[in-house]
Amino acid sequence: MTTTVDIIARTRKKAGPRRSAAASIGVSVGAAALFLSVGVALLGPLLAPEDPVAISGRPRLGPSSEHLLGTDQLGRDLLSRVLHGGWSVIAVPTAATLVAFGVGAAIGVWTGLAGGRRDVVTSRAVDVLISLPPLLMAIVFISAFGSSAVVLVGVTALFFVPRVVRVVRGTTAAVIASDYVAASRARGDSTAQILRRDVVPNISGQLVVEFGARLSNVVMFVATLNYLGLGVHPPQPSWGLMVAENTLLLRTNPLAALVPAALIAALAVGVSLVSDRVAERLAVDVAAP
Repeated sequence: MTTTVDIIARTRKKAGPRRSAAASIGVSVGAAALFLSVGVALLGPLLAPEDPVAISGRPRLGPSSEHLLGTDQLGRDLLSRVLHGGWSVIAVPTAATLVAFGVGAAIGVWTGLAGGRRDVVTSRAVDVLISLPPLLMAIVFISAFGSSAVVLVGVTALFFVPRVVRVVRGTTAAVIASDYVAASRARGDSTAQILRRDVVPNISGQLVVEFGARLSNVVMFVATLNYLGLGVHPPQPSWGLMVAENTLLLRTNPLAALVPAALIAALAVGVSLVSDRVAERLAVDVAAP
């Protein structure tokens, strides 16, 4: 009996050494980028040479032995602010993605299994919610409830749940319509048995890809909120906020804005590349005898 993961596994085996080498390079680059960005965010506060909110020099200094990345428009050490500014870009998106994925995946599997009127109603509701502009609605909610970490997590998760529901529902429905699920039902297997043996193994790779894709999107979304001043407030450092604060220094000290922007990009790209590779390996492992 052929399943989706069997087809994926055979495709991987026929890919050849060139594709395997490219995949290895991709996951190596992704892992390095992810390790760099997460390492800076987690260990940076321990390595920062100065207080990130204290004025430690003349404003708008260029890189020097005393200030490796220079100082910002107020005279604060940019290296210290970079090393302290990654926590909000990692903690808030990770928490929001876990909430959105947990709720969205549960609803998606539930509607995909149920089908019928329940599926139609849920799908139409998801279409309506997806049509709402996330950034505009986030601005409305944050203006009303504030920009605390809890509000940021809740608002961000709220707008990504429908997108997770749509993907998981479609994947689950495709598996439910397959011949091997029909055979399981003919044998009298319960819904729980079908879910555990037939559905979960065949959607697990897609779930990993979806989680990685959503986490990358949420990282950029939260960084955008910080850039617009709707997340972390000055004088506290945040990579997204630092890009906005130091835009005026691009001509005299481009590192002031480019370094935090590069760390945000490294985090998003690293998550995407690593999750894709994990999904490929998971598909092969599930299909292996």
